[in-house]
Amino acid sequence: MISDEAYRELEAAVGPDNVSREPAVLEGYTWQPFLNDDPALWITRPVAAVLPSSTEEVQEVVRTCNRHGLKFKALSTGWGAASGPTTEDVVQLDMRRMDRILDIDERNMIAVVEPYVSGAQLQAETMKLGLNTHIIGAGPSCSPLASATSMSGVGHDCIYMAYSARNVVGVEWVLPDGEVLRLGTPGSGLGWYCGDGPGPSLRGIMRGALGALSGLGVFTKCALKLYNWPGPARLKSEGLVLDSRVEVPEHMRFYMMFFPGPREFADALYKIGESEIGYGCVRIAPVAYTALVMPHTGFSLLDTKAIRPILADTLAYPLTLVLAGSSAGEIAFQEQVLKRIVLEYDGFMLDLNKMGPMASFMGLNLLRVSIIPLAFRPGGIFGTCLDGNEALDTQMKWVDAIAEAKQEFMERECIMEDGGNNPYFVPYENNTWAHCEVLYAYSVDNKGALDALNPIEFSATLNAIELCMTPLSAFIAPVRKALSPLAGNYNRWQRRISSAFDPHAAADTGFYTEEADFAYERIDPAKRKRFDELRERLKWTDSGPPR
Repeated sequence: MISDEAYRELEAAVGPDNVSREPAVLEGYTWQPFLNDDPALWITRPVAAVLPSSTEEVQEVVRTCNRHGLKFKALSTGWGAASGPTTEDVVQLDMRRMDRILDIDERNMIAVVEPYVSGAQLQAETMKLGLNTHIIGAGPSCSPLASATSMSGVGHDCIYMAYSARNVVGVEWVLPDGEVLRLGTPGSGLGWYCGDGPGPSLRGIMRGALGALSGLGVFTKCALKLYNWPGPARLKSEGLVLDSRVEVPEHMRFYMMFFPGPREFADALYKIGESEIGYGCVRIAPVAYTALVMPHTGFSLLDTKAIRPILADTLAYPLTLVLAGSSAGEIAFQEQVLKRIVLEYDGFMLDLNKMGPMASFMGLNLLRVSIIPLAFRPGGIFGTCLDGNEALDTQMKWVDAIAEAKQEFMERECIMEDGGNNPYFVPYENNTWAHCEVLYAYSVDNKGALDALNPIEFSATLNAIELCMTPLSAFIAPVRKALSPLAGNYNRWQRRISSAFDPHAAADTGFYTEEADFAYERIDPAKRKRFDELRERLKWTDSGPPR
């Protein structure tokens, strides 16, 4: 409940038309998929929703929360439960009125944006100048600012444009007490070209590996690195996602390759990185592509005895690659290099440019990542066993570890049969590192699926640590509690950072520092025993900072 006095202060901060505590309005913020303790997908209702239009208004909202014992949580374009409240008495900052591209510095290849600018919006404007922006795998509707400052931010184009943490330059940051901090050169009034000096740098605290998801304040401006775009100023297109047709740029090629096994796949990917070719690159199982386009029949192909071995075994190590050049000579060179690599590692490749409409379809869905949100279609909702960003060889093992963890849940029909090996896998850092998530589709109408969500996370965590010593990303409170003793007691340090920056505990830290136990009553006792033994053997010996 929010007091009348606090509500009047919010009205004074943003104007009475830009704040609401009407239940019907607030309910609209409570249905959010992913990373959610409530399997029914409903998150905690905020006590008020506020739409600020400037940094100053954000400051006033945050200060109001501090004065009245409320918490705040910022939502930009929104993608899941991590954008919403995790506890009671939270004011939801909806950043949709802060939607401006403030500057595109063509010479220095930097764009300065506000929170509600989408990837598609920024890409359309930068392409006019021969530039391009990184778009994350969640799709073009997402906020580049949110990905760069507060979340992981990986996508198809990481092979060329790195991932979001690498692309953030300067930021404007409203701290949990309402003060503004500008990092890097903006903090010295020297423009937006550098995030780490000569002004102050707190990149590690600001976002670390995966970001604080508004648990450490609100970012109101962000400068992002831009990259070369060798195509036209405007991509001529027609139709919607599944029937889209886009004019393919002259010096751009789309290929799909398949390798006989994990070693050949990984070595080929290393060699592609060493050769410095590729504009976009992703490993997605063919059965997943099929399910996105034909959700009623896609995964069911695995029930066909003649087709399953092809999809699940022969085509188990695919790679989709975009090549782009600034001239005919450059693209011809890249093609010859790629063909030599594929042959060297016993693969075969499909030239999608020679498959008529396929290249036109791939243009929109690889350059703008428009197809990925269709992952909701097969089951109605999907989950992902998130991992961090790790060395390529480790990620190869990690995919198999999670595929094994999924198997029992597919057999019990808790999640849809997809062959298990269904990763979203993108390389970066010259292909020596990669990000990988293993997806699973399910229906919220399936009670067995809802009961299994916590056990799936537990099994995935257990297998990931046991088989390849790589834990899942700790967005979810039970995973964070389980992993912190195995990783330097990092969460104790995060809590100390949170206390220092947020003395009144005004930020919602549910996805940043909070801990909770797995729903152990749903966990197989034999797995619990394995996990407890593993945790005891691997736990950090240093007690770490005081709690």
